[in-house]
Amino acid sequence: MWIAMMLILELAAILILLLWGRKRHADFMNEYPYPFRMKVLLPCSYLLVDQLGLMEKLPDFTSKIHHSLLKIYGRGLSAYGCKYFYAELISMSTLSLVIVTLLSILASGDGSVLAFGLLVTVIIPLLMVRDLDVKIRKKQLLMIMELPEVLSTIVLLVNAGETVNRAWIRCVEARPHKAQSPLYKELSQAVHELEMNVSFSRVMEDFSKRCALHEVSLFTSAILLNYKRGGNDFVTALHSLSLDLWQRRKTVARTLGEEASSKLVFPMVLIFVVVMVIVAAPAMLMMK
Repeated sequence: MWIAMMLILELAAILILLLWGRKRHADFMNEYPYPFRMKVLLPCSYLLVDQLGLMEKLPDFTSKIHHSLLKIYGRGLSAYGCKYFYAELISMSTLSLVIVTLLSILASGDGSVLAFGLLVTVIIPLLMVRDLDVKIRKKQLLMIMELPEVLSTIVLLVNAGETVNRAWIRCVEARPHKAQSPLYKELSQAVHELEMNVSFSRVMEDFSKRCALHEVSLFTSAILLNYKRGGNDFVTALHSLSLDLWQRRKTVARTLGEEASSKLVFPMVLIFVVVMVIVAAPAMLMMK
């Protein structure tokens, strides 16, 4: 009975906070779109984050989330994304709490189901924070895989007589099918800045900061160091860097292949156990 009352109180609190949050933050949420998943409970959770001052009370955690979001989504989300992510953590935990309370009622008020659900509610935010690190790693690996192709294209175009600026622009325009890849999004942003007459050195520095990757830093540093020299020295430096990046790409591809093969171990063991049971079961029955 008390679990049913708990569920009613949870739903009532969510409804009140949802209406209050929509009334208070509706204009802000319409102006700044929400890029994550839990949009239904967003007004309620955002209100809690704002009222409790979680970002100010947890500065270290806030800084970690801010830098992670900056690496994944860029500077466009850095101003408000951290508070939104806090709201999503609360939304996922709230939804989990409601679901496990309902399951506990369906299980005839079993308190063990509720206790397990409370544990899951605490673990979910930790998993979501860990998921940010996974997304950052995937983004960086994709950039490393694509960067040698970009550099090789730029070297070919410069060898053919193009300027570096024009080679950069044509490199992006030649691959419209890759517009959604992480590296080409940043390259497109750099092309837009070049077309707005921003200085080439400033564009390269901003591009390197947005990518936040060692290989990209080597790439931009090599271009900036040899940009003013031109001629054979510039092409030779880029060609040497291109060979290094291709080796790095091979290493990453080998690592990804090893990870994929290791993920197949558990399904293979499971299939082996199932086959053994199927083969051994008739023999065991005959022995009886």
